[in-house]
Amino acid sequence: MQDMDALIRRLPKCELHIHIEGQPGAGIDVRPGARRNGIRLPYASVEALRQAYQFRHLQDFLDLYYQGMSVLVTEQDYYDLAWAYLQRAREDNVRHVEMFFDPQGHTARRDCILHGDRRPAPRRRRCDS
Repeated sequence: MQDMDALIRRLPKCELHIHIEGQPGAGIDVRPGARRNGIRLPYASVEALRQAYQFRHLQDFLDLYYQGMSVLVTEQDYYDLAWAYLQRAREDNVRHVEMFFDPQGHTARRDCILHGDRRPAPRRRRCDS
């Protein structure tokens, strides 16, 4: 089984439709942004957040999704989330990503969503090197 896990990690992958706001459920920590913006989340750890994503109904998922979306307030929040996702994708050998965002929850903060995930990455930390 370890050989199979190693093979899967080495295989090139693509992610064809990911919503950046849904990445906290994939284990990306949004708690620093929540603290920075004065937003309280009921999760003491990334693992607790990941466990919350073991939902049974669509409404349970949507409640979590919109709670995670509420943490994305500033351009820096989007940048941090996009960068954390892209780092994880690189570690998983993801070669192509089609990343989306959900504008309906962010219309009051449109500048943040239009620019926060498009800032150039620092040269020393480029994903394509």
